[in-house]
Amino acid sequence: MFLTAGALLMLLAAVQVAVHGGGAVGSLPRRQESLPCTQGFSQEEYSIAVDEELREGQALLTVRFADCGLGDRVLLEVGDAVDFRLGEDGVVYARHALRLADRKRAFLVVRARDQKTKEEWNTRVHLHLRTDGQGETTEHNKQVNSSGAAVIMFPWRSVVVRGDGSLRRVKRDWVIPPINVPENSRGQFPEELVRIRSDRDKNRLLRYSVTGPGADQPPTGIFIINPISGQLSVTKPLDREHISNFHLRAHAVDLNGNQIENPIDIVINVIDMNDNRPEFTHTIYNGSVPEGSKPGSFVMTVTSVDKDDPKTANGMLRYKIISQNPESPSSNMFTINNKTGGIITVAAGIDREKVPQYTLIIQATDMEGNPTYGLSNTATAIIRITDVNDNPPEFTADTFYGDVHENRVNVIVANLTVTDKDQPHTAAWRTVYRITTGDPTGRFSIPTDPTTNEGLVTVVKPIDYEVSRSFVLTVLAENEVALARGIHLPRQSTATVSVRIADVNESPEFSPNPKAIKLEEGLPAGSLLTTFTAQDPDRYMQQNIRYGEERERGEYFRVAHVS
Repeated sequence: MFLTAGALLMLLAAVQVAVHGGGAVGSLPRRQESLPCTQGFSQEEYSIAVDEELREGQALLTVRFADCGLGDRVLLEVGDAVDFRLGEDGVVYARHALRLADRKRAFLVVRARDQKTKEEWNTRVHLHLRTDGQGETTEHNKQVNSSGAAVIMFPWRSVVVRGDGSLRRVKRDWVIPPINVPENSRGQFPEELVRIRSDRDKNRLLRYSVTGPGADQPPTGIFIINPISGQLSVTKPLDREHISNFHLRAHAVDLNGNQIENPIDIVINVIDMNDNRPEFTHTIYNGSVPEGSKPGSFVMTVTSVDKDDPKTANGMLRYKIISQNPESPSSNMFTINNKTGGIITVAAGIDREKVPQYTLIIQATDMEGNPTYGLSNTATAIIRITDVNDNPPEFTADTFYGDVHENRVNVIVANLTVTDKDQPHTAAWRTVYRITTGDPTGRFSIPTDPTTNEGLVTVVKPIDYEVSRSFVLTVLAENEVALARGIHLPRQSTATVSVRIADVNESPEFSPNPKAIKLEEGLPAGSLLTTFTAQDPDRYMQQNIRYGEERERGEYFRVAHVS
């Protein structure tokens, strides 16, 4: 892999300033000297080749401006402030993730403005889509070694302005744009990435080294450097999902170990490849929706994750429903948000009594759902249709009959049966029976059998056959919860209960009872004390009443029966 385009442009800026003497930073001193200073950018135009996608905070290149002592009077800014920003060191950064695939060429303008005189200088930065994977395409900004690998120079050349307007060349560091290395490379290892060198190796022998995680720190040995040539190489395939970037430092020392250059930071970004399928967080998802729901009603959300970079198409997922079972009343009862995985109803006609449950097969595909290049996986979504009270109870007969003997209580005289298509043993199925007419004194109640849902017509107060020989009750059947909007009770929710009362041979009754008698002492035997009269309540039954007495405390009294 070659040096990224931004690093080469920074190197170019340094070289041009050295030749033309116009930059604020980037020229190599052969000797300290005073040079005439001309305000302006080191180049009228910059050109850089970039990848199709730019990452947030990615450094693109460094622009140089000679202010010739104006200092803070000069304000540097980038024209496209929405997508790019300019650092204090002149490095242009991507403000957020960008995709340039839809355009062949783009450019941005960097401005310098004297805030006092309003004088303005402009330079244009052209962005080209990278076509060869190497970096810049213009010959004058490349530095490569004999093997074709790009070279990173230790930064030494810079120009600053003295107070009198003359120039003095000093050493200054810069930001090296990241080196991009694709993961899962199948190339021959070690694979050359870039060459690190100092221009001081022309007159002395130097030794190069690299430090940091991935080099001399765990995981060690992934990156190595030739100590003599400075060639940095990778020794094995990289895995972005394991480590997404490496931060290394390159060093240059002489044979005595003396530091010749300040260390430079090297960032190696592992470029994502589409090597991971989407994975659903569950194999089976369970959701529910009430029957009769309107189109657009939310059901559930399914979620899939992809270990690939979510900022690239490799990790951008799209969902779709690939099957529905059963396909009733239509094959498209539901739809899914292809980005969020949210499932909603899309058609009317959801009826639990006809289809109590739907099974959907959901597919998630990366590469933004591209069926040719994307990797896919599936999961199952089970949607249970919950019951609403859209079916009233209906009696199985118009009239029910029952019999009961008079004076009996807590006796079931009739069983009322109904049908209800709603889900059994729910509030929408359980029936409440109510007597609307025929029982003004409240002698009956109708509790509900919790198992069979039958109405149990029960006598709760004694009934006198001589007073009421039959009852005709009107009974209304309702559910524990109200019917759904638009549903009304039909005629079949009302029935008649005919109850006949059976006569029982009841005992005669004395009135009054007890009866008080006053008598004088010394009455002779056989004297009439009083007359007891008993009445038989069975008015509709012929009865003969006979009288007798219970003897107690001796035989002082006798009851004579009179027909």
